[in-house]
Amino acid sequence: MKIITADDPDIIKAAVETLKNSGLVIFPTETCYGIAVDATNQKAVSKLIRYKSRMQGKPISIAVADRKMAEKYANINEVADNLYKNYLPGPITVVSKSKNNLAKGIESEFETIGIRIPAYQLIIKIIKEFGKPITATSANVSYEKQPYSVKALLNSLSEAKKNQLDLIIDAGKLPHNEASTVVDTTMNSLNVLRRGKIEFNQKGKEILSGQTDTAKETENFGAMLLLKFINELKSKAIILTLGGDLGTGKTQFTKGIARQLGISQIIKSPTFNIINEYKYDQEDISGKLIHIDTWRLGDENELKALNLKAFGIKGNVIVIEWADKFFSDLKDIFKQSQSLLLKIKIEYDLENLNKRQISVEML
Repeated sequence: MKIITADDPDIIKAAVETLKNSGLVIFPTETCYGIAVDATNQKAVSKLIRYKSRMQGKPISIAVADRKMAEKYANINEVADNLYKNYLPGPITVVSKSKNNLAKGIESEFETIGIRIPAYQLIIKIIKEFGKPITATSANVSYEKQPYSVKALLNSLSEAKKNQLDLIIDAGKLPHNEASTVVDTTMNSLNVLRRGKIEFNQKGKEILSGQTDTAKETENFGAMLLLKFINELKSKAIILTLGGDLGTGKTQFTKGIARQLGISQIIKSPTFNIINEYKYDQEDISGKLIHIDTWRLGDENELKALNLKAFGIKGNVIVIEWADKFFSDLKDIFKQSQSLLLKIKIEYDLENLNKRQISVEML
C-alpha cells in the first residue's frame, strides 16, 4: 500500500498505472473518500467486491469524465439528459439502462448503471488520462461510516482489508458533505433512490413512480423497491399495501419482492388461502415474506381474525393485495409496530392496456 498526497506531481501517473494493473485506489471526492478500480476490468472489480463485502444485488456506481464517456456505457433518455445538462458535474448519481459493456458486478440485476461526473478536478484528470470509467463507491467497507479522512478510514479497516489497497491519495480531512443524490431515470420519470446534497421536490409523499411495459418489468419494479429499503428490515417490518384492478400485476409485483429476498419457491396468488408464508435468510437479515389477499374477506372483523399484528416484527415483509378494501384498518393494525408502511398503486395505462403505471407512497 502506497500513500501519496494530493499535491504530488506524479499523482496522475501513479493512479493511472495502479488502475491499469488492476489495483485499488482510494481517492478524495466532493463528498467523501471513494475507492476506484477499472470498471471494465473483471479482475479489478472482483477485488473491489471482496474488499467492500457488499450485499448481493447492490450495484456499484461509476465515475466518468464527461457526457461523451457516459454515452459509451449507458442509454441516456430525456429525463437523464436533463440531469446531465443541469446538475453534472456534481454530487448526483444518474441511474440509466446499461449498455452491458462493463465488468460483472457493476450494473444492477435490472441491467441499470449509476453514473457520476465528480465536481473534483483531480479525479476528472485521472479519468481522462486513464480513458475509461472508474468505480465511484465510497471507500468504507459495507455498513461502516463514510470516511472523510484517510486516518479515519484506516482506523476502521482490519489489517487484511488494508493489505488489499494499492494506492491512497491523501487530500487531508474532507468537509462532511452529504453523499450524492441517487436518481433513477430508467422508467422515464425521476425517482430519488437515495437523498443526498441535491434535493428534488417530489409530488406529495410519492417516492417512486414509473411505467412498466411487460410483466417482467413489473416484477423488476417490485425487486427494485425492496432493494431501496432492504436495510430497514434489520430493525422493523416492511408493509406493502397493493391496490389495483384485477389483472394489473399485483402478484407479479410480489414475485419481484420474493426474488430480492432470495426466495426460490414459486409465488402464487393467495386468493384462496388468504395468507401464504415464505421463509428467507440473507446474510444478516432473515424473516418471512407474508403474502396476503383480502379479496375474499367480508368485513373488518374477518380481517382482525387474521391477527396480522403478529407479523409486524423486524425482518418480515408483508405484502397485502386488495388493500384498498381495508386500508384504514391496516394502518391502525401496524401503526404501533413501528413498521415501514408503503402504499403501492398499480393501474392500467388507458392508452395501452399492456402497460402499467405504478406509484409508491410512504405513509
